[in-house]
Amino acid sequence: MGRIAGWLVLLALGTLCGSWYGSGVSATLIAGLLASLAAGALCEWLLPAPGSMWGGALVSLLAMFIPVWVFFLPALAFEAGVGLGTMVPATGSADMKDTQAKDSVLASLRQLLALLPAFFWLIPAITDLILFRGLTQGYALLALLTSALTQGGGLACAHLAVSKGREWRIEDTERHRIRQLHGRINDLDEKWAQATRMAHLSERTRIARDIHDNVGHLLTRAIMQVQAGRVVAQSKGDQSTERILDDVGKTLNEAMTTIRRSVHDLEDEGTDFASQMEDASSEASMGRLKVDLNNGIETAPAPVCRCLATIVREALTNTVRHSSARSAQVILRDLPAFWQMVVQDDGGIQHSQPDSSPIKEPRLQRGMGLADMEARARALGGTANSGPNRQGWKVFVSLPKEPWSDHSAAEHGEDRKVMA
Repeated sequence: MGRIAGWLVLLALGTLCGSWYGSGVSATLIAGLLASLAAGALCEWLLPAPGSMWGGALVSLLAMFIPVWVFFLPALAFEAGVGLGTMVPATGSADMKDTQAKDSVLASLRQLLALLPAFFWLIPAITDLILFRGLTQGYALLALLTSALTQGGGLACAHLAVSKGREWRIEDTERHRIRQLHGRINDLDEKWAQATRMAHLSERTRIARDIHDNVGHLLTRAIMQVQAGRVVAQSKGDQSTERILDDVGKTLNEAMTTIRRSVHDLEDEGTDFASQMEDASSEASMGRLKVDLNNGIETAPAPVCRCLATIVREALTNTVRHSSARSAQVILRDLPAFWQMVVQDDGGIQHSQPDSSPIKEPRLQRGMGLADMEARARALGGTANSGPNRQGWKVFVSLPKEPWSDHSAAEHGEDRKVMA
């Protein structure tokens, strides 16, 4: 905007000087103003094209025949300096390419022809300086010096604009790199947090298994030994020893209940339901099936998680092996009284028949996989149904929440008894 404002100021000063020189504003002066304005606007619009300065060059040549237009030479020279400063980098880079492909002499000639119009304002100024005497010659000399200064100013403005453009491009590049680095850092932070969480969950599961395999077995053996000793004492009629062993047995049973509750809690807390479902879906699809997982269950007991993950693996494995499906959808719902799961694919069952045999109605054969899914669901008090649906195969599983809520309520009741 500052460059445009300076150019308009030069046009206004040229109009003022021309009106004072011609004792008024004439049509010729207005025509010169409009011609200079159009030439400058054309140069700004075409920059940095090689022909952008030819409009100003033609107006400068007309100033040889219309003396009053000499006062617009500073504005034309300023715009020529802007075009010269803008075109030199672009012309230089283009000529470097041309030099590699053609003769360097041809490239130099092309550069000279592109930059020559920037100095056409010298022709009318020098011509008036030679032909005229007196006040007109003084105006011509003043126009020559002013035009040289304004062309240098336009050249400086162009170089400044190019430098600012380079600076902005560098800043944009750096900002883009910084955004990329921030994105990578955020991704690494998320991966680190996920890895840390999975490590914590794995450690909880390991601790639960160690307690179950070691402490649980030792307590079970101690309970059995106490019960055997109690039976021996009862057979001998030793009531005091029987009472002592009875109290020890109760204490061991309470310890066993507490250990079992702690193991279940650690196992449940160490089970990441979402990651289990994602792993089951990705492993079973084997990269040959596009699986859309819609998980609406945040958390569930470890046995429920294992049951659903196993059924997902079995259902998707059957889809990959026994159908022509390209995609499958796994939907998990957390309802008030049930956990539900639906596995639906988009491919029919493949049936192989000899070419000579007549076409028969396909018979659905139930394999061990379907029976295993139903058995796993029944073990947790639920149901599992499977069959053709919407030109594909559907597996529907429903597991009740009531056994787990009753188990939690019983554990809370035992805790209240112990505290009492």
